[in-house]
Amino acid sequence: MKLLFIENRYKTYFFDLLAAELEKLGHEIYWIVQNPKFLPTVGNIHIIKYPSKSIKVDTKTNLDSIINSDRQLNFFKKKDTNYFHYYYHEIKSLVEQIEPNFVFGESTAFHELLAIKISKEKDILYLHPSSCRYPSERFSFYLYDTVHPYVGSEEFLSQKEALTIIENIINRDSKPDYMKKVSFKKSKILKDKIKVLKGYLTGEKYNTPNPIVKYKIEQQKKKNIAAWDAKALFEIDKKHFSIVYPLHLQPEANIDVWGRPRRDQLDTIKKIANNLLGNQILYIKPNPKSKYELSKELLHSIENTHNAQMLHHQVSMDDIFNDVNLFITVNGTIALECIFANKPILTLVEVFFNKAKNCLFMKEFNLLQDYILNIQNNNFPILSDIEKVDFLNLLSTTSYKGVISDPYYSSYSVSKDNISDVVKAFNQILNSKV
Repeated sequence: MKLLFIENRYKTYFFDLLAAELEKLGHEIYWIVQNPKFLPTVGNIHIIKYPSKSIKVDTKTNLDSIINSDRQLNFFKKKDTNYFHYYYHEIKSLVEQIEPNFVFGESTAFHELLAIKISKEKDILYLHPSSCRYPSERFSFYLYDTVHPYVGSEEFLSQKEALTIIENIINRDSKPDYMKKVSFKKSKILKDKIKVLKGYLTGEKYNTPNPIVKYKIEQQKKKNIAAWDAKALFEIDKKHFSIVYPLHLQPEANIDVWGRPRRDQLDTIKKIANNLLGNQILYIKPNPKSKYELSKELLHSIENTHNAQMLHHQVSMDDIFNDVNLFITVNGTIALECIFANKPILTLVEVFFNKAKNCLFMKEFNLLQDYILNIQNNNFPILSDIEKVDFLNLLSTTSYKGVISDPYYSSYSVSKDNISDVVKAFNQILNSKV
C-alpha cells in the first residue's frame, strides 16, 4: 500500500520510526514536508517550497473553515491568507501524483488541515493517531479532523479491570498520557528555540510565529495571569447552584479544530452567563498551563458579569470536583471524568463521549435552564456500574495499545516496545481495508 505521512515538527521523528517498520513490511512510504527543518529519513520525501511574493495563486477554493481556525491569524497577528491557497494547490498536486491508500498525520497545523480537506475531496482515508485519554497508554485513529475513532482493536477489559480503572478515574488517581508532567532541561529548550528560529529565518513563517510578536504576547500572557489570580476565588459557594466551565488551552486543536463551532470561548462564557438565573453562578476555571485564551477581553468581560467568577490557578479540579453541580465543556477530558463519576456534564459540540447517556450535547444555550431543572429534580441521567464498564469498553475496543507522542515530550514514545505496539495497530488498520 501507499502510505502518505504529513510532517509535523518533532512528531515527524515518531512517524519516521513507524514508517521504517512499515516499509520493511512492504508498504511504500511518502511524505509531504512543509518545514524542511524537520525531515524524515525513510521513503519518498516531497518538500513544498515556500511561496514567493511574485507567485500568483488561484483563490477560488473555499478554505474559510481552515483559515478561521488558524492559530497564526487568530493569535499571532498574521494577516495574509494567500499562502493557504498556494499550499492547497501544492498539496493537492502531490496527493494526485502519489495516489495514497492512506494519509496519516495530525489535525493541527494549517497544512495538515489542507491535506485533510484534499483527502476528503479525493475520498482517501486521513487518520490522525492520538490518545483516547482513557484508558491510559492507548490511542485511537481519528477520522479526518474529528475525534470519531476509525475501526479499533476490539480489546475488551474484564469487569474487574474496568472497575479498577473507573475507580481510579473517579478518585482522580489516573490521568491521560498527555496530562502527565514533563520537565525539560534548559539546554533542550534552548536547542528547540534555536532550531525553530532558524526555520523562521529561512522562510518558515506560516506555522512559526514572528518571534518578536510571540515575545510580546508571552509578556502580556504573564500579566493576564497575574491580573486573573489577583481577582480570582479559591472555592465554590455551596449556597448557590454552581456551573464550572474549564477553559480550553488556545491555540490547540482540541477546541480550534475539533470544537470549531464553539472555538470562541469568550462568546461561549457570555452566552452561558446570559442564560443563568440569580441563584446560579458560573465559575471559569483556568487551565494550570494557561495560554492565550486568557485574554484581556476575557478578564474584562468576567469582571463585568455579575454571575460569573474566576477561579485561581492554584485551584485544582480535585479541590472543586465534588462541590460542582454542573460542568460544561466544549470537548474536554472533564467529560469522561464526569461520565464515570455520574457528575452532570454538558458538551457544546457533538462528541464521541455523548454515546454515554449521562454526557449530553447542549445544542442551544437557551436550553440550559431545562438541564439545570433536571439536575435539581434528580432527573439527570446516571450510569449503573455495568453501563460504566460498557462505556469504558467502548473506549477500549475503539483504541489500541500504545503512546502517541514525540521524542521532545516523551522518550518512551520512541522506545522499541512502544513503536512495536503502534506498528501492530497500524497493521490492523491497513489490513482492515484489504
